[in-house]
Amino acid sequence: MTVKEELTSSEIANLWTAYIDNSAMSIKLKYVLHIMEDTEILPIVQKTNQLSENNLIQFNQIFDKEKYSAPIGFTDSDVHLAAPRLYSDSFFLVFLQNKMDMNLNAYSMGLSHSTRSDIRNFFQQSLAASIEIFKEATDLMLEKGIYVRPPYIPTPKTVDMTERQNFLTGWLGKRRPLTAIEIDQLFFNISRNALGHALLLGYSQVAKLKEVREHMRRGADIAKKHIHLFSSILLEEDIPAPMLWASKIEDTSVSPFSDKLLMFEVTGTTQAGVGYYGRSLASAQRRDLGAQYLKVLTDSILYGEDGGNITIKNAWLEEPPQAINFRKKVKG
Repeated sequence: MTVKEELTSSEIANLWTAYIDNSAMSIKLKYVLHIMEDTEILPIVQKTNQLSENNLIQFNQIFDKEKYSAPIGFTDSDVHLAAPRLYSDSFFLVFLQNKMDMNLNAYSMGLSHSTRSDIRNFFQQSLAASIEIFKEATDLMLEKGIYVRPPYIPTPKTVDMTERQNFLTGWLGKRRPLTAIEIDQLFFNISRNALGHALLLGYSQVAKLKEVREHMRRGADIAKKHIHLFSSILLEEDIPAPMLWASKIEDTSVSPFSDKLLMFEVTGTTQAGVGYYGRSLASAQRRDLGAQYLKVLTDSILYGEDGGNITIKNAWLEEPPQAINFRKKVKG
């Protein structure tokens, strides 16, 4: 007798999260495909859209098999195809490359946290497809000259072991130069914030509700503050920092997306940013860097909490699957 293997809490969590994320991406790409003019970028957008559509089909097959209610996610009511262009085609290329980078983290976790072979196979396939799109987007960015490479440092010729405690200092005394690991984290935190700054500025122009517009504007200001902070650390050591994307935003006040979709995307990227900052904090071995990461983490967590309150207030937040509340049952 074969015993049916139920979905674990980890599998439900990662499937549920990925379903809503793919639902949002599918709706967003309908607009991108509608306004896309660059024939080199278009195939990458089409491939990303196909990945989202295929994933949604597989999600529904899994949910139907398990007799599990699929999330609502996002529908055609969340997109306005007649809206004018908000960002340039090259901006969407950078956005998709960054989105695939986030997928690599999400699908890797989905794969490593899954027990059932069919769920592991699903996340493995999604991960492989995201890697392929990430590579294609990166190659095209390099060809178009819009990919900003990380700084160069001298190639190590010898292996040295740290013998002094001042390797960890940063506030007082002579500070050591930044390590390659610290430069890597600073550089890509600047790059992600530069993209987020432009995204939030654009959304602050077109969001319908005043509280959403103000939230987007505040997020853009936070991103800009973080960019200047990280850039100043690099520039202090004569290391170049990436530039902002503000010039890529078009002059329009008509939103291509619902406020619900705007808030979902910004809340999701804020949560991802908290994760990136946590990783940067763990890799920072100079005390002054660790203190700066704690500050920006606090900014991001508080901003994310305020975003969550806006989504709850407007009934835009679907409750994730939860454990049984046994205390409530006993009281009832």
